[in-house]
Amino acid sequence: MLVVSVALNFKEDFMSELTIYFVRHGKTLFNLFNRMQGWVDSDLTEDGKEDAIKAGKRLADIKFDCAYSSNTGRAEATRDLVVSQLQQHPSKVGAMPEFREVLFGYYEGLDSDQIWNEIGTPYGYHTQEAIIEAGGLRYARELMKKEDPSHMAETYDEVINRWQAGIDQLQQAYPNGAKVLIVTHGTSLRMFADHLGIETLNNYPENGSISTLTVDADGERFTSYNQKD
Repeated sequence: MLVVSVALNFKEDFMSELTIYFVRHGKTLFNLFNRMQGWVDSDLTEDGKEDAIKAGKRLADIKFDCAYSSNTGRAEATRDLVVSQLQQHPSKVGAMPEFREVLFGYYEGLDSDQIWNEIGTPYGYHTQEAIIEAGGLRYARELMKKEDPSHMAETYDEVINRWQAGIDQLQQAYPNGAKVLIVTHGTSLRMFADHLGIETLNNYPENGSISTLTVDADGERFTSYNQKD
């Protein structure tokens, strides 16, 4: 009986594994122009559409139980292009706002390099990566929040809690495990990877890249991050 019990427990743990394939959306006009793009939106470029199609081809053999994106136009457009390349269409396709990009507050739509220079200069930094190298992603979010005239920019904890709520929803929806596709965004994905111990300094998710998260009885862990080939 002991052997049977152990075998059953192993099967239960195995079946409850949730595998989430995060794809960063394809390149957009704001990406092309190096603009802050959080909750504001812009269309995919032709290269961005190709990013999505290539990601779909890399994932084509996986049988997804569902395919979601954040509720931004660029993520939804990428999701639909990725799904179009899959051999088996997921039974559920939709949007989850929990996986939106970081809200950059007043800085939405402005030149990214100029804004990080403006935010960092009072503290002796001139680039986002210099700030991150000095104090981490949490520090970068704190400085943006502090300097944001609107004080609407999201903090590190706000973003992590939002993402965690989305993952918790998926666990509740698929208690017996599932393979899930989620099209999301670079900065919020980078932050969640950092939260789980991935080294992300000078390692920003590329457009169309794939990162894989496993959620099971042992917790949450990235088994791959920012993979494009």
